Amino acid sequence: MGKTEQLTVVPTLVGLAAATAHDVALDARVLAVDQDPGHSPTVAGVVTDQRPKPGSQVSPGDRVRIWVSTDGPSGGGGGGGAPVPTKLMPLTPAGAK
Repeated sequence: MGKTEQLTVVPTLVGLAAATAHDVALDARVLAVDQDPGHSPTVAGVVTDQRPKPGSQVSPGDRVRIWVSTDGPSGGGGGGGAPVPTKLMPLTPAGAK
């Protein structure tokens, strides 16, 4: 009888930190490969897309292409809120409320 190939299910990597996505992919017996050759899995970033899509069945060891964004939601800087002051001044009694 012929040997049947065991398939594995592609996990959801979108929304995960790049380093975590690589670990999750390995746990599922697939290899997450970043589409930006200059990106390292140790660089902070979030997976924004993947191919094949989650739930697809592939052979163990197959590659899952991932796209990682290293920009924050507003182009960097941590995403919103007031900027952190760089020079703090002590309050004087007249400036206190």
